[in-house]
Amino acid sequence: MLMLALLMHRRQRLALALAVVACSLGAGCATKDAPAAGVLVVPYELGNHKDCATVGVKVVRAELDDPMYVEEAACESGEIRFQEVPPGGYHVRLFGVDSQGVAIMDSLQAGEVPVNVVGDGTTVVADPAVMLTAAPAHLLLRWSFGFGTCESAAIDRFRISAWRKDGSQLLLESTVPCKEAGSGADQYRAVPDLSRKLAGDEVGEVNVEALDKNGVATGEATTFNFGAPGSGHTVKLSVVCTGGACVGGGKPD
Repeated sequence: MLMLALLMHRRQRLALALAVVACSLGAGCATKDAPAAGVLVVPYELGNHKDCATVGVKVVRAELDDPMYVEEAACESGEIRFQEVPPGGYHVRLFGVDSQGVAIMDSLQAGEVPVNVVGDGTTVVADPAVMLTAAPAHLLLRWSFGFGTCESAAIDRFRISAWRKDGSQLLLESTVPCKEAGSGADQYRAVPDLSRKLAGDEVGEVNVEALDKNGVATGEATTFNFGAPGSGHTVKLSVVCTGGACVGGGKPD
């Protein structure tokens, strides 16, 4: 009897070991802690039902708020598909990218779009289709003082005024603190445009003016003129400040 019991015990241990190996090899062992993923399909439209060639979009990129989930599709496909997404709520953002790799359209005008993935292998289609509209242009500004500083020049911030190329309409007025740290080796600072007012097919004139802590100009404004950069494109400007006066080259960098 003792020998029989030992034999049965060894067989049970062997069976358990084989089961563990099978699970580790992906043989389909399910656990309650790992709910099955689902599929998310995000249809999209370009502006007022425009086709890809007309607006110049080659690829559409979609991002869920979890940075692990980024997908791209040829613009003509009309939708982006996310596979194997864990169930839960997400926010999706879409970008229409041109042949130069610039996101000239996006879905951010109305904010990020909430979506819900059911999981368990279920396919969820976002409804209605997500609309992409023209992305604003982007302004970057940098400044230098030689051996001076913001304090020695009595400059507290810079006021940036962006106009239509003919100067007939103010598109954006914003400020950047003088002490704001620059980004990367080139030390540009992004000019805030939270309302997305900087239309890339219209802007063509920018004034940069240094202000003291009371909002009083420390010198004359310097003006930059350029051709409209286009939706989503970036305009880089530089000024050199001597004392309280800041001047630029008149053209973008």
